[in-house]
Amino acid sequence: MPAMISMMRIAALSSLVVIAACGGGGDDGALPVDAGADAAAPCTPTPGAPAERVTTTSGVVRGATDGATWTWKRIPYAAPPIGDLRLRAPLPAPCAADELDATQLGPRCPQLDDGGAFLGAEDCLHLNVWAPASAPATPRPVMVWIHGGGNAVGTAVDPLYDGRRLAEAGDVVVVTINYRLAQLGFLADAALATSGGAVGNYGTLDQLEALRWVHANIAAFGGDPANVMVFGESAGGRNTCTLLAVPAAAGLFHRALIESGACKFIDTRAEAQTTADAVATALGCTGDRAACFRAATAEALIRANAQPVGALAASAYGSVIDGVTLTEQPEAAIRAGRHHAMPIAIGANADETGREAPAMLTEAQYATLVRSQLGPVADAALQQYPASAYPSPRAAYVRLTTDARFVCPSREIAAGAAAAQTAPVFRYFFQYRVTPIGAVHGLDVPFVFGTFGAIITPSGTPYQPTAADLALSAAIQGYWTRFARGGDPGGTPAWPAYGATDPTLVLDGTITTTAGIRTADCDFWKPYYLSR
Repeated sequence: MPAMISMMRIAALSSLVVIAACGGGGDDGALPVDAGADAAAPCTPTPGAPAERVTTTSGVVRGATDGATWTWKRIPYAAPPIGDLRLRAPLPAPCAADELDATQLGPRCPQLDDGGAFLGAEDCLHLNVWAPASAPATPRPVMVWIHGGGNAVGTAVDPLYDGRRLAEAGDVVVVTINYRLAQLGFLADAALATSGGAVGNYGTLDQLEALRWVHANIAAFGGDPANVMVFGESAGGRNTCTLLAVPAAAGLFHRALIESGACKFIDTRAEAQTTADAVATALGCTGDRAACFRAATAEALIRANAQPVGALAASAYGSVIDGVTLTEQPEAAIRAGRHHAMPIAIGANADETGREAPAMLTEAQYATLVRSQLGPVADAALQQYPASAYPSPRAAYVRLTTDARFVCPSREIAAGAAAAQTAPVFRYFFQYRVTPIGAVHGLDVPFVFGTFGAIITPSGTPYQPTAADLALSAAIQGYWTRFARGGDPGGTPAWPAYGATDPTLVLDGTITTTAGIRTADCDFWKPYYLSR
C-alpha cells in the first residue's frame, strides 16, 4: 500500500462497517412468488449441479446467474416468526406451493440503524446461496456465514457479504443467513420459558435451523452437506464459537473459522433476566409478560432497552446459558473437550477498537477512562500499557482495549482448543493498516469476500482497491477456502498449526508467520481472562 493514501480512501475504508450496513434488499417483508409454477411442486431436494430452478424443502426456488455463479436469494429456511411464533424456537419453512422468486434480496431482521431509525421486517428468516455455475466433479465445500453486529444489528443482505467472488475464487458454495436480533432474538424472560426450561437463544436456534436447512438441501446446489464450514466476524464469530458448544449443533458443521470474536462471558439465566426485566419495564409490561412481549410492535420491542453496538460496547443481547440450548460457557466446554471437536481457525485485527476510540486523549484522560472501565484491574493495566510507550495516549488505549477484548482472547481460545482436541487449530493476526487508524474492527471482511465495491466513498462512488489490496484479498480467500475444503489452509507461506510456541499467520502486505503475537501483553491478560 503506498504511503500516501487519499483522504477519500481513508474515510471509505475506516468507516466500512457502518456504511455497508445501509445497503441491500428491501424491507417490505413480503416474499414474491411466481403463480405460474406448478402448485403441486414437490419439496424433495435432489443432489445435482446448480441450475436456475432448484427443488428444496422450502419449495422450488428460481435463481439467476451473476458472473460465473448461480445465486438464489431470500430463500425461507424457517416459518415467519410472527404472531404467536414470536419469541419461540423457529419452525421449518413450509413447502411453498408456488415457485419462489429467489432473484432479489429480502429484508433484514428488525433493528435500529446508527441514527436510531427502525429498519426491517419480522418475516426475515431467509438465506442466500452462491454456487459456481459449472457442474462440480465432486460436491463442493460449503461456507455458511454468520454476520456480525453485536447480535443487535446487521444482516445477510449487506453487500459486503455478497458471496459471488468468494464462491468463484475457491470453487465453494457460499451461504449467508439472517437470524433474529436483539430483543426478538435473545430476550430470555422466565415468562417465555418452555416446559423443558429452554428460554431465549432464538437467534441461536435460527442459526441451527439454517444449518439444518443446509444439511437437507445444499446437495441440490452442488454442495457437500458433509463438508460445511461455519464462519463469522464479530458477533458472528462469537456465535460461531458458541455453536461449538451447543449440543444440538452436533454433525451440522465440520469446520469453524472465528473472526474477531470470542465465546466467554455468555450470560447466565440470572444475568439475562436482568436484561429482560429492563425490557419489560420499558414496555410497561405487567402481569402476563409473554403476552405483552408478543403483542408489542416489533419496533416497540426493539426500542425497549436498546443498547449501543460496537467494538468497545458490551453486547446486551446474545446467547444465554439456559441449561437446554446451551449448558455451560462455550469456552469452558472447549477447554474441557466437551465441544464439537473439528478444525478451528481464529484470529483478530491489530487495531480492533481504533475506529471507536476517542479522537483525542491526554495522558490523564487515558488513565481516567481505563479506570472507569477496568476497575480493580486498571492500575495494573496502566502499568502494562503506559502511555509513554506508545505514540499517543489514544494509541495506548487502542492497544490495551484491542488486546483485552480481541487479540489475547483469540490466543486463549486457540490454546484451549489445541490442548483439548486432536483436530488442528490455526491462529491468524490481520495487521494490514491501510488507514491512519489502523487495522480496525471489520476491516478484514471485504478482503474475505472481495467486496471492495460495497464500500462507498464520501463522494458516493465505490472504493477502488489497489493491487496490494487485491493481492491480500486473493491470499485470504485462498487460505479460507482451502481450510473449508479440507481443514488445512496451506498456502504460501504455509499457515502453521497451533502449538506451544503460539505460531500465527500474520496477514499484511507481505504475509509472514511468527511465534507469538504480543506475548507479554497477552500473558498479562491471561490470569484475568481465565479466572472469570
